[in-house]
Amino acid sequence: MSKPRKVRGILGVPKAARPMMFTFQPSVANPWPSDDDSDSDYTVSDEEETVEPEIGKEDKTRSDAVNNATETRSKRQKRQRDEKKLKSKHKKKKKMERELAKNSDCDGHSSKGKHKKERRDSTKSVDSGSDGSHGDESWGVNLPLLALEKIFSFAIEGSGGVPLLCSLARVCRLWRQAACQPMLWQHVDLANGRVKKINETVQWLAINRLSQLRDISLAGWPKFSDEALKAVMENCANLERINLTKCINLSAEAVKTLAETCTRLNAIDLSLLDGSDVMSPANLKDLLDACGDRLEHLVMTQCMLRACPTILKAITTTCKNLKTLDLSNCRFSTDFLGLPIEELQVGCPNLRVLRLAGCKVRTPQATSKAKAESPGFVHLTELSLAVSTDTTINVSIGIGDQFLMRIMKNSRNLKLLDLRGLTHISAKGVQSLTIDHLERLYISQCSLSKYEGIEIVVQKWRHSLVELDLSWNVFPAMSLDVAMKKLSSGPSQSVLQTLNLSGTSITADRVRSILEGCPNLESVNLTSCRGLPRGMKRLHEKADLQELSEQLGVSQQAR
Repeated sequence: MSKPRKVRGILGVPKAARPMMFTFQPSVANPWPSDDDSDSDYTVSDEEETVEPEIGKEDKTRSDAVNNATETRSKRQKRQRDEKKLKSKHKKKKKMERELAKNSDCDGHSSKGKHKKERRDSTKSVDSGSDGSHGDESWGVNLPLLALEKIFSFAIEGSGGVPLLCSLARVCRLWRQAACQPMLWQHVDLANGRVKKINETVQWLAINRLSQLRDISLAGWPKFSDEALKAVMENCANLERINLTKCINLSAEAVKTLAETCTRLNAIDLSLLDGSDVMSPANLKDLLDACGDRLEHLVMTQCMLRACPTILKAITTTCKNLKTLDLSNCRFSTDFLGLPIEELQVGCPNLRVLRLAGCKVRTPQATSKAKAESPGFVHLTELSLAVSTDTTINVSIGIGDQFLMRIMKNSRNLKLLDLRGLTHISAKGVQSLTIDHLERLYISQCSLSKYEGIEIVVQKWRHSLVELDLSWNVFPAMSLDVAMKKLSSGPSQSVLQTLNLSGTSITADRVRSILEGCPNLESVNLTSCRGLPRGMKRLHEKADLQELSEQLGVSQQAR
């Protein structure tokens, strides 16, 4: 007869029995828990249900403990299964929302079936609450369509229709209807990086949104193709301005066809098109001939221009109404650009903006008769002749006092004059210019500072100067102090708002007089001014300018 099995444990405490898969001994523990009660082929008979093994009091206590532990574990597993199902349900819901947002992009295609019905039902529920109980939720849905279009037009006035209109179209059905109105898509900037730069984007927009397009920017689209440009031509008959900067994949024939098809096109930007056949002299001449008198704005910056005299000849003979000519930072096949000033003044009498910054410019000799008969640039408002001072080559050798006199003949309405880096002009030459109300004058690192008379230049336009740049100039003797004294004192109040004195020898006393005499001042640049104490040598704007005034003891009444 075998001895009874000794119960083992730690320090005499019996160990609780663990659930077992199967055993040949009489069962004293619960079976292994299962998620499904019907996963076994075994069925308990009536005799087995009635027969209970004879167990002792100690074994019965242990069995009850095991039953309680198993019951607790079953509850925990059930809770975990419920949490898992809930998480799965949330994941499915989020996936459905992402698909709905993806399908209801700016193309207006909303998701089908159930989600579309839910959106329609939610809209109806908001409409039903218009009696005042849900007034805060229904204001956007109850707005008249015309009022909503007007609000959207104010919102996109500065930045254009993309990407704001695409976002507004995803709010609700009414907002989408308002955002898709062609009148809101008149100005589109696709160069802001918010739109994927593929030809299909432009083609879809041209067909579905841009029927009333007037201005479009495609700057930085190197893969923009002739097919996409053709879609613009066919669907945008009202196009007036187009920016094709860096669209090097376009052919000259496509650009010429654009000028012939869009009869209202009056502004074109062909910057950074080096390597494209569009910039060849023959193709440029054909493009200018196609545009004719309606061309008003021509921009060709940072390009390599070959046979530039031929191009300028085409401009003066065909573009009678040209208002803006921008050749900034262009390179030429010759060392210098021979600018026929008198021919340009006769051929383009309406020119308002002339930018030649960074160009090696010279002017050929002209007869006295041609100079006398030239009408000058009567409507010129902006002239930029600035050159870079980083190079060792003196690129401003062709621009002197005589050049200024010829190019600014009768330009009494000039508002901006940029002479930065020019080394062959004098203060006397600038004083003799017949300009009445100059607003912005830039003479940084200019030879103008080498001569006496800078104070007369400043005093001449003190009544109208809004921005003045005198930075990095070495003025003789006390010329700068005298000029700043005349700027800050006078019979009328100064309207100066921005002053750049960085790198000059201005003193603290003279800065104080400037702050007292120029109450409209908003920005003062005192960087690297060797005559000022530490702490002042920086850019002062708004709150910093107020702190500088207090530091120098400027009275509040003066400011």
